[in-house]
Amino acid sequence: MTDNSNADPVRTIHYLRDEDHIRTHSRTLRECKSLGLDTEFVRERTFLPYPGLIQISDGQQVWLVDPIALGGQGSFQELMSSLLGQPDQEKILHSASEDLELFELLCQTLPDPLFDTQIAAALLGWPLQVRYETLANELLGLEFAGGLARNDWRRRPLPEAWLEYASNDVIALPAMRELLAARLEEKGRLEWLREDCAGMLQRFHDKPDPRNRIRGAAGLDDESLARLALLAEWRDSQAMARNLPRGFIVADPPLLEIARRNPTSQGQLRGIADVGSGFVRRYADELITLLESSSGDSPRPPELTAIEPQQRSKIKHLQGLVRTAADALGIEPAVIASKRELTRLVQGAENRLEHGWRKRMLGTEFFAAADSEA
Repeated sequence: MTDNSNADPVRTIHYLRDEDHIRTHSRTLRECKSLGLDTEFVRERTFLPYPGLIQISDGQQVWLVDPIALGGQGSFQELMSSLLGQPDQEKILHSASEDLELFELLCQTLPDPLFDTQIAAALLGWPLQVRYETLANELLGLEFAGGLARNDWRRRPLPEAWLEYASNDVIALPAMRELLAARLEEKGRLEWLREDCAGMLQRFHDKPDPRNRIRGAAGLDDESLARLALLAEWRDSQAMARNLPRGFIVADPPLLEIARRNPTSQGQLRGIADVGSGFVRRYADELITLLESSSGDSPRPPELTAIEPQQRSKIKHLQGLVRTAADALGIEPAVIASKRELTRLVQGAENRLEHGWRKRMLGTEFFAAADSEA
């Protein structure tokens, strides 16, 4: 699967740290047909990612943009927003989901149109979570060392080895894109990739139900689950306002217990395990008022709805059909449909299987099986 024609790219690295750098390079960047993009960030004790570096490449040159030095300057915002939103310039990323969050945070713009090389590779038979370094090696014969993504990218100055690592993370993206796109086109799957990338951007702004991330939420009765909806939203707002991880506000187990017990006084709240006195002093009155406002009526998310035995059997049957289809295409079954997506289909909830290339590929017999009473 290796193509060594692009195995030794010429690399010129530009480090953009002030407005003069932006002015010098902005025209060149805007005129590129496509751009490889990546980000480095820190997210250890915060709710929001802390940006450390933005990497951009046309396959021959690399631009390392310093968001710490440039973050408060209008030229930085203008450049990044125009590049990300430029409709005739394709943005190439590998496993883009976390990068999207950082771009939205920095410049309120997402990279569109998007070509995600991890999704493209999965549609050609690579593992669903194939790493960038693996793909660069197998497609281009390039050897890139990993292992620095979890470093503290807020550090200044950044060591030369880190800058080299960051440059490597984007330099191969344009060449990888060309090879992947050609193979997808040959197999008639390039539109599948475009559809999935567009869908990723569309879903980015869909607000997930915060209860779905709380382990044990499915075991609550409907009234308790309605209270948990309020509590989970409240915790998210506190975490965002204070830029702390959710668990630093209150961990999942006591949050579940608060929803279950519905305390009406500071004493009752204090009696819940793992609810500290500081938490009670700071939030008791606010939480009690919040709980009193619960109507007890909140739709149960499909993810927290019990699956009936008949539905479980149907999901297993559909998994077999998906596996057969995936084997015929030479891809992993989860590329077509995860168990969660099949569950939503059986429950009658919104899902991507009933749209686009997946609907056309799976066919009427598959959906007839999903709709059957047997």
